[in-house]
Amino acid sequence: MLLATLTDLKDFLNITNTDSDAILTDLLTKVSKRVETWLNRLIEKSARSKYYDAGRRLYYLPAYPIDTSAALTVYWQDQLQTVNSDYWVWDEEGMIEMYTLYEKTEPREILIGWTGGYSTVASLPEDMQLGVVMQTAFIFNSNKNTGISSISLHDGSMSMNTPLQLLPEVKDILRPYRRLPGMN
Repeated sequence: MLLATLTDLKDFLNITNTDSDAILTDLLTKVSKRVETWLNRLIEKSARSKYYDAGRRLYYLPAYPIDTSAALTVYWQDQLQTVNSDYWVWDEEGMIEMYTLYEKTEPREILIGWTGGYSTVASLPEDMQLGVVMQTAFIFNSNKNTGISSISLHDGSMSMNTPLQLLPEVKDILRPYRRLPGMN
């Protein structure tokens, strides 16, 4: 799923013709995947299921926000649990909170089925889209400097960001949407 539109990217770059559409779309696709990896979450809305080990109260889902209008099932040892009785749903955080701490006796005792993620680019937070546009524009504008990390001049030197790394300001924009590593 693209995390920004070609139109927004072209507006940001002040490009009005279609000459660069193919390369911009390719870069947008690659940056969207790179950002999704950095965010450590699945962005595109889809029905999913995942097994977890018991022994804790909080279960962080890898795709959110959780669509609470779609089917949501939580099983513990093959027994269907009841929302707002056995567990609570924190849809924007992508979290299931169990009422009771079930002891772990076997692996994969909890099965959660849900629909989570964003359905369209338009449903993504605007600042997330901006971060993707900024990173893609940076890579597009850096294509003449590929492989150069610094430049020395007679009165000083200048270091440059490498296009494969997310820009610090892009990381700052995206950080509120990042699922921390280890959140299972």
